[in-house]
Amino acid sequence: MPRVLGERVMLREYRQEDLPEIRKWVNDYEVTRFLSTSFWPPQTMADTQQFLDRMMESSHTACNFVIADRQTERYIGQLDIFRLDYKLRQGEIGMVIGDGGDRGRGLGTEALGLLLRHAFLTLGLERVELQVDMGNLGARRCYEKAGFVMEGVKRHAYYRDGSFSDLGMLSVLREEWLARHTSP
Repeated sequence: MPRVLGERVMLREYRQEDLPEIRKWVNDYEVTRFLSTSFWPPQTMADTQQFLDRMMESSHTACNFVIADRQTERYIGQLDIFRLDYKLRQGEIGMVIGDGGDRGRGLGTEALGLLLRHAFLTLGLERVELQVDMGNLGARRCYEKAGFVMEGVKRHAYYRDGSFSDLGMLSVLREEWLARHTSP
C-alpha cells in the first residue's frame, strides 16, 4: 500500500508497533463514545490485537491507513475506507484521532484531504461517504472543512450517554473534490 504524504501528516500502513498507541485510547470513553459500537469498551488486549491483525491484512474491500506524523511516523490515529465498492466506485470512511492533544490542530482535516486525493485520483472512486453523530461538533467541522456535504439525518440511529442521538450522513463527490483542488 502506498504512503500518502502531506505537510504535517502521512497516511501509512498499520504496524505491530502501533498496538501500544491504540491501547492508549481504545478504552477511553471520551475517545470511543462517538465511534462504532465495535469500539465500545471494554476492549481486551486480545480484542485490540485482533483488530490490528485485521488492519495489517490486505483486503479488496477496505483501504486502511494510520494517520502518522510525517517526520517521526508516530501514530496519531486511524483513517480507513472500510466499505470499498469498486463496482459502484464508492467507499465509506471512519476516522479517529487517539490523543486529545492531537485534536483541534487540523491534523484530521489534512489527513482527510490526503485520503480523498487517494480515493479519487488513485482508486478512481466517485463518492466517499461517512456517518457522524450529530452531537460530535468537532468531527462535523472537520468533515465539512474537508469538503463533505450533509445529505441527511438518520433519526435516533445511535445510542450514546444513555439516550438515542441522530446520525448525519455526509458525502463528497469526485467532481466536487476536483472543483476545489484544480486550478482553472
